[in-house]
Amino acid sequence: MKTIGYIIFASVYNLCCIFCRVASGKIVLWNGHNHGLNGNLQEIYEALQHKEGYTIKLLVKRDLFRDPENGKRKNIGKLFADMILFFFVFPYHMATADKVFMNDNFLPLCYMKTANRQTQFVQLWHGAGAFKRFGLSTEDDPSVYQIVKEANQKITHLFVTSENVIPFYQEAFSVPKDKIYPTGIPVTDIYFDQDRIRHRKEKFYQNHPTFEGKKLLLYAPTFRRTEEENRNIMEQFDISSVHDILGPDWIILIRMHPKFPMENITENSFCYNMTDYNDITDLYLVSDMLVTDYSSSVVEYVLLNKPIVLFAYDLPDYDRGFYFDYEQMMPGKIAHTQEELYGILLKKCDNLPKRQNFVKFQYDNTEGDACGRILKILG
Repeated sequence: MKTIGYIIFASVYNLCCIFCRVASGKIVLWNGHNHGLNGNLQEIYEALQHKEGYTIKLLVKRDLFRDPENGKRKNIGKLFADMILFFFVFPYHMATADKVFMNDNFLPLCYMKTANRQTQFVQLWHGAGAFKRFGLSTEDDPSVYQIVKEANQKITHLFVTSENVIPFYQEAFSVPKDKIYPTGIPVTDIYFDQDRIRHRKEKFYQNHPTFEGKKLLLYAPTFRRTEEENRNIMEQFDISSVHDILGPDWIILIRMHPKFPMENITENSFCYNMTDYNDITDLYLVSDMLVTDYSSSVVEYVLLNKPIVLFAYDLPDYDRGFYFDYEQMMPGKIAHTQEELYGILLKKCDNLPKRQNFVKFQYDNTEGDACGRILKILG
């Protein structure tokens, strides 16, 4: 069924290419990962919005067909309107775009005839760096593998954080090395701009005054393969016990993977479910400690030089695998059981040398302005 949708999208795109020219300076921001405008795409938008000669169109897949507020399917009238947008308006904008920036796989590309267009298809993957296997490195369905591979062949530029991670992205995207650029990625620029950090934190606390003056622990695990495994994430992370160890000055913020939100999160005066919060970068900036597992969140968070704890209770069974030794490389203390997690939190353990080594491996540039370097390469 999905393949039919890809073909319809691509067919409309291909038809538009026959009758429509590429519009110089037209920018399409394709958000296939989450809601609204955020992350790498927001950085590109802010860099170009006030420059002359640019027209910017934001296309957001996850704001269609279901209500972004509650996740419920829209009524028939709104569904029909969203179908028109997705299958006719979106392909038109891509066909007439000078540059298309993406933050996730875009499988209609498999069937889109882009060879004779001047459009640049730019992949700004939503996860920084690399340590766990992703993309084609984990795809075991031959038909899906082939569609993703053929779609990725249409990518003209893939931007990553360092030379070290290029081989992993070659494998994950099946993209040749000469299309991969270790410039850094735009979403990390804010970590080197103290004025922007201060502004974002002030705005966050204006909207969430309850958190001001408190210590904030951010728990941001990644998803698992099955529904049972995803539900078990919060069963393993005992909120009350963690808070008892941290003390009354702490508040726990829970941020599940946006594609796999869980309902078994008990909210109270010291625990808040922030899964639907639009931009996780704000949560990185305001939090005092990150607890995660195999999430790529560590690759950004490590730039803030704050404590990181890895709660890897199911490490032997985690089915994604890693590009290198998890125990040796990861930038923080690793807890394999609840008791080990409590011990690390109680002793306030940290591992600065591992954080520093992780930064050196994942980043060639730690001075910011990745967005500027990217735009210079694209011309």
